[in-house]
Amino acid sequence: MGMWWHISIASILALPAISAIVWWGLALGVMNQTEAALGSAEDGLDGEDQGLPVLIVIPAHNEQSVIAGLIASLRGQDYRNFRVVLALDRCTDATLSIALDTIDADDRFEIVEVSECPRDWAGKVHAIHAALAGRELAADQLLIFADADTVFDSCCVRACVNVLEERKLDAITLLSTLTYKRGFERRVQAPASMELLVRYPPRKASRDKRRRPFANGQFILIRRAAYEKIGAHAAFHEELLEDLAMARALWREKLRVHVLRAGRLLSCRMYPDPGAFERGWTRIFIEAAKRKPRRLRAWSIGTVLRGFVQPVGCLLAIAAAVSVLALHLSAWPWAFATAGAISTLGLVVWVGAIHRFLVFGGIDRWWRRIAILLWWPIGSLVLAGILRRAAGNLRTGVPTGWAGKSYVRPPR
Repeated sequence: MGMWWHISIASILALPAISAIVWWGLALGVMNQTEAALGSAEDGLDGEDQGLPVLIVIPAHNEQSVIAGLIASLRGQDYRNFRVVLALDRCTDATLSIALDTIDADDRFEIVEVSECPRDWAGKVHAIHAALAGRELAADQLLIFADADTVFDSCCVRACVNVLEERKLDAITLLSTLTYKRGFERRVQAPASMELLVRYPPRKASRDKRRRPFANGQFILIRRAAYEKIGAHAAFHEELLEDLAMARALWREKLRVHVLRAGRLLSCRMYPDPGAFERGWTRIFIEAAKRKPRRLRAWSIGTVLRGFVQPVGCLLAIAAAVSVLALHLSAWPWAFATAGAISTLGLVVWVGAIHRFLVFGGIDRWWRRIAILLWWPIGSLVLAGILRRAAGNLRTGVPTGWAGKSYVRPPR
């Protein structure tokens, strides 16, 4: 075989690395810009207690495994002027009894039991609506909507209110620090989170011009005036991803919204088991893709290319280059040495960018970051399967199950 044949083979070996260097190199730059643009909820830690009335609304459907941790964290808040409404939505487990035991007659807490959900309402949205129905709110009232699987640091409410006031914002939303204690979380959760943030860059959600609306329903702090201006939750009664719907409404009304990293101030254990994980992320991606099967299939291809083909291709290219050089299989070893060097650089950039993303996401244990990195290629394949099945569910009319209800979402 001639020189050009060997050069062509070496060039093909280097292709995954070249694409990794370009894509993940750009991703590194974007992550640095994002961190600088967003800031953290911890920026408000030095401020004093603002004293504004805060009402925290927590919808909960069968959350017996997490509700005690949430309530305990709320009882420990160092902010003085707040109340909590727990909207228990058609619970059939021990959520109510555990909540009552953990509240322990703390008069800052109130429980609203929701026994049914209208057909044309999403369960979570209706639970929040029911919790606020007929309630008198102060003119300067602040509202926090949070999920039952979150845990608040004792300074969380105070810090977030300080940021809202100091920056004169209408609303803020937190990128919570997710837990990675279980195997399925370490395998798939980080690739899934990155895919969502690629599609809805938080940096673009916080700017005043050319905004890409985004909010995280795990924690939204909003002023009463802004909440009423967008029509409250009744305006989103059919939405399965009400946080994105709220973000779009806030953007349409030209209200100021900012996305913040939660840091240590808010953690979230999203799903208790792999089945719930897939159902939950299927719902998220279907709505994030605006119910377009073609878009979901395109996302699945991108996930495989970036998360599996690039790193595995780099490893295979390095192994091939080393083998060719060690066994003297080519008369033009420089071509394969170059391919090996480029592939090594590609792998380093890939590892560095993902490590940067994990640090950005608040994963502080070095051994946990290594475990997630090692699982990333497999997790990307699993995520691609979830995306493809989501597209298939849309196309064939398979219902989306969420919080005790099933929803058939027509494709667009």
